[in-house]
Amino acid sequence: MRKINDFDLKLLQLFVTIVDSGGFSAAQFKLNMHQSTISTRMNDLETRLGMTLCHRGRRGFRLTKDGEKVYQLCQMLFNDIAYFEEQLDSIRSVSHGHIKLALTDNLATNPQCRIQLAIRQFCNEHPKVTIDTDIWDSYQIEMMLLEGKIELGITSSEVRKDGLKYDYLFEEKQCLYCAPGHPILSSDSEITLDELIEFPVVERGLAHSITPLSRVKGFKPQASSANMEATAHLLLSGNFVGYLPDHYADIWVKRGEMVRINAPSLEYSAEFHLTTLDTKELSFAASELVKAISEAHKVNNTSLSTTH
Repeated sequence: MRKINDFDLKLLQLFVTIVDSGGFSAAQFKLNMHQSTISTRMNDLETRLGMTLCHRGRRGFRLTKDGEKVYQLCQMLFNDIAYFEEQLDSIRSVSHGHIKLALTDNLATNPQCRIQLAIRQFCNEHPKVTIDTDIWDSYQIEMMLLEGKIELGITSSEVRKDGLKYDYLFEEKQCLYCAPGHPILSSDSEITLDELIEFPVVERGLAHSITPLSRVKGFKPQASSANMEATAHLLLSGNFVGYLPDHYADIWVKRGEMVRINAPSLEYSAEFHLTTLDTKELSFAASELVKAISEAHKVNNTSLSTTH
């Protein structure tokens, strides 16, 4: 059997265009050829294939049975070629791509956060891609996404913004802490909200109205910070009480430098999401990292679906 060469492919593409156009006359405009030239090239194709592909004449353009089969094969062939070219371009792109990823602070100690595993997998598969990572507040990450400054973000947002897509990844538990010797620890019973606000409190700020304290009318915190490390410094000073992720506070609790306040009814969980622009197609490199991040956190999504 004779192998197909470039000229055969061009003739087959011409044949597909004729069929899609509904005949020789209509195909003239798409092919930018005179009808006589089209007819000559179709004769060449039929001679090379050794079969009649179509009837043309007074009764109009009609495919033969062989022509119908060849047309179907051509569609498969050109679809496969298009897919091959697309994947080849993607490989070129991802091999030398660049990704900008922003995260909220202090996620590395959260056992549910598997960003590091996703990055490891991605870098093993795409070692030539460069990644810029930075730490920002969730609100700032969302604004950077909307402004096109970054492609991917890991956020914990109470109010979702239009134009962004949020895919659940994991959660973290937020508990109340203070330094040893703080007067709030003098009571052995569970601390209520009314009792809590009698003491200087570190709150998350206006952009993060998620804590139970944010629902108290007229409450004015003595300090505010959306940054976990800054909050920790304030709590370690011994002057304040406030929220920290349990995994983050654990190091100071084990050292005896911080105490978890007995207030289970005031604790809450914060969800974290892989956040991207909803209206813009990601680069191939960014899409591959998204896949790696989603795959790494599948176990969390499974547990969420069984509990909600």
